Amino acid sequence: MATKNIAPSMQIQASRGTNEQSVVFGDLKPWKNTWLVHVKVLHAWKQYIQSVETMEFVLADETGQKIHATCKRTYIESKGRILTVGAWRYIRNFQITPAGGAYRTTDHTWKIVFNQNTVVTRSNHVDELYLNLSDSQSVLSGTLDENFLIDVLGQVMDCGDVENIQCTGGKQPKKLEFTLSEIK
Repeated sequence: MATKNIAPSMQIQASRGTNEQSVVFGDLKPWKNTWLVHVKVLHAWKQYIQSVETMEFVLADETGQKIHATCKRTYIESKGRILTVGAWRYIRNFQITPAGGAYRTTDHTWKIVFNQNTVVTRSNHVDELYLNLSDSQSVLSGTLDENFLIDVLGQVMDCGDVENIQCTGGKQPKKLEFTLSEIK
């Protein structure tokens, strides 16, 4: 298995082995933690909740199904930095836990949680776009489930200034208001 040195403490492996078969997200179950999935990183961001830092991801498999993944601060340097937006990767040895919360990034039942045994390797898969675009009428009418992220595509027509939002405890979130015009 070939490896490429990225930094003294971090390596990305260039192949996944000959005997391993990846599964799609629909096959994931929480009773096993040695899964191998082939994913495209759609979104990545750092999150701070009560001074706890995590790296969050929205991943898509080869069928276009999306799943949320989370990486604790302990593993961000070794695993999270390898998962760059737009890149295809193989991920193996992770936990599966129920997805929950008021605002979820995907409608998948489960989410992926990285642990010390999680391994991220390169993939040479051809790029594809994985968006479930919603039209502006569906968004404005309120018929879509607001508990999940909604994919929209449009042209920014009017953009305001970045504003700091006053909140108690921790980081100060920022707000940006803009007008989005639907592209015909």
